[in-house]
Amino acid sequence: MNDITRVAIYARVSTEEQADHGYSIDAQLETLREYVKKSNSKIVSGEYVDAGVSGKSIEGRGELQRLLAHAKEGRFDEVIVWKVNRLARNTIDLLQIVDHLNRYNISFRSFSESFETETPMGKFALQMMGAVGEFERNTIVDNVRLGMRQRAKKGKWNGGVVLGYRSIKAGDQSTLEVIPEEAAIVRRIFELYTTEKGLWGVASQLNQEGHRTKLGNLFSPQGIAKILDNPVYIGKIRYDVQQDWGRKRRKGTNKEPIVSDGNHEPIVPEELWGKVRTLREAKASKPPRTFYGEYPL
Repeated sequence: MNDITRVAIYARVSTEEQADHGYSIDAQLETLREYVKKSNSKIVSGEYVDAGVSGKSIEGRGELQRLLAHAKEGRFDEVIVWKVNRLARNTIDLLQIVDHLNRYNISFRSFSESFETETPMGKFALQMMGAVGEFERNTIVDNVRLGMRQRAKKGKWNGGVVLGYRSIKAGDQSTLEVIPEEAAIVRRIFELYTTEKGLWGVASQLNQEGHRTKLGNLFSPQGIAKILDNPVYIGKIRYDVQQDWGRKRRKGTNKEPIVSDGNHEPIVPEELWGKVRTLREAKASKPPRTFYGEYPL
């Protein structure tokens, strides 16, 4: 029994890949199960499946995290994937994952790319495949971003959740439709802000009145600011505000995003929008208030 190799199968697919390329989870699992079954010295000891998850990073991939934890516990001797880019589309992540497996004497195999990571040539091939996978992903991302930029320039909605509207899917197109009860809250926010209440005051007033966000949460000053600054409410489409937000955060803010006339119905009148813009710009030039208590003397 000691001669039997325990194999862990890992499969992953993102929604876009499954739709466009047919890398379905079932196809990957069936292929790998058959591969292991044909070997008299191997058995499947576990299957780990990340469905609808991007391979750009390790984060957010629950099944991969579980596989790495089980590797440390010694639950299998080998990990096999249908293709290297199923494990990772980032060269650094790929090498770190394989290094983690090697640390516990677990070999890594790819069904589509035949090489052994234990040999110098195999390690070199792995690095090359990782670089190719990362290049492919970056190319796909660039093409998708280009397409979305063109859609935004034509006033088309690129998807997302926004208070006051629902996104309607028609084929491969998305349009915005006004939700009357939510639109009333949006107008209330703009009107309250013109009474000099400020972000905290507006959020507090809305919460006291029993209003909630799109997700059913309490309103926050930051959330109020995003609504007040979003031109979607005057019938505009804005795109490319954040660039690579997951890695750069606020440093990835684009000062010149795409803003074009949209194909949806506005919620806020131009006059009200103009009043709020004037107040927002005036308050932005003032130094932040650091003390909100009362001075006893």
